[in-house]
Amino acid sequence: MNTLNDEFIKNEIILDLKRKFSWTIHSANPIHLGYGNLKWIFETDHDAVFVKQYNKIRYRRGLDGVRQALKVQHLMRLDGIPCRPLYRFEDEYILTTSSGEEYMISGVSEGKLVEAGQVNGNQMYSLGEATGRMHVWMRTNMPQLQALQWELPSKEKMVDKVQMNLSETKKANNERYSEAIEKQIMILNNLDMDIFNACKMGWAHWDMHVDNIMFHEDKVADILDFDRLHFVYPDFDISRAILSGALSNQTLNTDTTRAFIEGYRKYHELSVDRLVRSMKLTWYKECKWIAEQFQHDPTMGRFIDEMIWIGDEWCNLEEIFNVFK
Repeated sequence: MNTLNDEFIKNEIILDLKRKFSWTIHSANPIHLGYGNLKWIFETDHDAVFVKQYNKIRYRRGLDGVRQALKVQHLMRLDGIPCRPLYRFEDEYILTTSSGEEYMISGVSEGKLVEAGQVNGNQMYSLGEATGRMHVWMRTNMPQLQALQWELPSKEKMVDKVQMNLSETKKANNERYSEAIEKQIMILNNLDMDIFNACKMGWAHWDMHVDNIMFHEDKVADILDFDRLHFVYPDFDISRAILSGALSNQTLNTDTTRAFIEGYRKYHELSVDRLVRSMKLTWYKECKWIAEQFQHDPTMGRFIDEMIWIGDEWCNLEEIFNVFK
């Protein structure tokens, strides 16, 4: 973190808001969640607003996808899907300062973050409803592309990567990670990639963990951060939401998992086969993150715990999810 540069960017955005909206900023409270982007809640004479600056290195390929995602967020909110209102200037959702810093502005959610694995039954039911509605909306209102915007890496690439991770974890004497990666290699060696052919292509939020969801006591307040919106597999959103909301101490809460599934099924089919496949799909994409370099990173540590759980239960997933027929 470059504190002086961060302060410069913040002050430049404050001047830009004054110029574009005639707002006076009373305070700027930084938010230290996520990677790369700077975030604040600004208290203004207009209202409290959330501001996110887009990191030039992280988005070195440009922000066209984010622009589309913000338009989608706006339209979904108009149709009643829980997400925050966005501010536009000259019909643009991404604003630019005089030096070229790009940022967005939204309303501040009235909900609160809930710790991973601690989402209650009412909240999970509401999250299932919101996810199902979101998937139906995207299928109905967004163009259905002919090709995926991201492809599953080959099994050979995955094996090479996890073997490299295994070498590093063994050097560090990290027994838990080493054991998990050895299981990964066995799973990969026996994995029939054809199982993923049944995954339906479609638009997905693609980042549905609890850091991106605000809750009231009994329901979802807002789904946040649509920046990773891609035409991939909606199944990613299902497994990510269940794992993030219902897995605690390497045990899946069957009551809150059932609540999510029942909420989702109000709007979209969700078979046991699809549930199991969604878990395996997310594992295949993310198991590479079980690596020594992330051992002390709390955010990555949570993802790693989830991938270890799937690896441990790989042969039991059908039995675990069969109770949700």
